[in-house]
Amino acid sequence: MIGSEAYIAESFQNIHDIITRGLKVSIENVKIFSHQGFIDRNKTNGYFNYVQSLTAVLKAHHLIEDEVAFPYFREKIPHAPFTALTQTHHVIVHILSEIESSLKGREEDQPTAMLHTLEDSLLRMNDLWNPHIRVETSEFIAKADDLVSVEERLRLVGLFTEYGQKYALPPFLTVPFMLFNLPLDQREAFSRNMPAELTQNLVPIVWKEQWVSMKPFLLD
Repeated sequence: MIGSEAYIAESFQNIHDIITRGLKVSIENVKIFSHQGFIDRNKTNGYFNYVQSLTAVLKAHHLIEDEVAFPYFREKIPHAPFTALTQTHHVIVHILSEIESSLKGREEDQPTAMLHTLEDSLLRMNDLWNPHIRVETSEFIAKADDLVSVEERLRLVGLFTEYGQKYALPPFLTVPFMLFNLPLDQREAFSRNMPAELTQNLVPIVWKEQWVSMKPFLLD
């Protein structure tokens, strides 16, 4: 159930902040692993789970935009550069495929080469991501809430949530990834419409063994 306080801008701001921090942490730590190697197996597995979650969340986010948000607002904001934004998504999808290929190769005999490839992909993603969301925010997101009724706003945010649940998989990694890449106050706002079963039982208890390896890379 989406509460009456749900806003399109807040929804996008939260997920953009999650992905922005996810990229920053992924890049910082791939540099450390490239220098030090894989010393701590549990931390190494946690890092790869973290990057896997980042790719899943980013892919789901762009599906939400391309299949729901952009088609809906194209006529309402005719001068917004939706075509250019979608073209950037295509490039990002290609880089995501490179990252996923790197993750699949992490058990190979040349981890240094794999890490350098992963670092290059993450850096190119980051170079695209920051200017992309600046344009998206100024030309689309900042205007969206004022162009729809409260009922439509709630329906759209509900659709965004449904798409996220469908495509950001596996949830035992991606939900903790999203929650704990936000500072506490923002996290509380982000999770306020999540089922209590998810936030009070599944994440902290049932799924904890599966995601806890990511903890060194998450916020408290």
